[in-house]
Amino acid sequence: MKTEKCAVISATMILILSLSSGLWAQGWSQAQPAQERSIRVQGEGRVTAVPDQAELQIQVSEDAAQAETASALAKSKMEKIFATLKASGIPDKDIQTMTYSVQPKMVYDKDGPKKDGYTVSNGIKVVVKKMDLAGKLLAAVIQDGANNVDGPNYTFSDPDKLKIEALKAAVQDAGDKASAMAQSAGVQLGPVYSVAQLSLNMPEPRPGGIRALSMNVSDNVPQVPLAAGENEVVAQVEVVYSLK
Repeated sequence: MKTEKCAVISATMILILSLSSGLWAQGWSQAQPAQERSIRVQGEGRVTAVPDQAELQIQVSEDAAQAETASALAKSKMEKIFATLKASGIPDKDIQTMTYSVQPKMVYDKDGPKKDGYTVSNGIKVVVKKMDLAGKLLAAVIQDGANNVDGPNYTFSDPDKLKIEALKAAVQDAGDKASAMAQSAGVQLGPVYSVAQLSLNMPEPRPGGIRALSMNVSDNVPQVPLAAGENEVVAQVEVVYSLK
């Protein structure tokens, strides 16, 4: 009797599992054609623009037997540079101190390293939004005593705007490709199933560099000729269209 009851229970479980498997298979087979009836395309958008601001890295370094003396000399030159920047219309918010260091100056001989005074360095970053002013400032700060000037690094004041334009162009490119593929295949595009951003690349800053020892700078430093050129923002997206 117990054996017959176990057999009935086993048969019932097999039937339930069979029905469940059938329902799962039916649900999967209904969803699968919808996924198959789609077009997956990649689109690329490119936006070219002229940089509208330049970044300069300006550094003053001074050596002296005493740290206080080196610091005072560096401070005097940096104050001249600040005065030049402000006189040129650079606002305080576009001038930022990046480094300030006081280090022992070491010399090496047969007896090993020895301290020979101190080196004080002070570095600032300047954002120049009047592009025609960058060359004049480069010459002016060298005249004021800057030992090292890196730049200009050409950038954009509103990079997000260019990124959005590039993404829009990429989606449009994907739509054009999908339409061409659908037409060639004799089918009609349905609504967009999904959109994904694959990449969004801003151009790396393109630096220049000028190094000048203030003792070698003449009284009449010419304006440095500069050319910003153009930079390109590139976006890539993947769009999946369903088919009618």
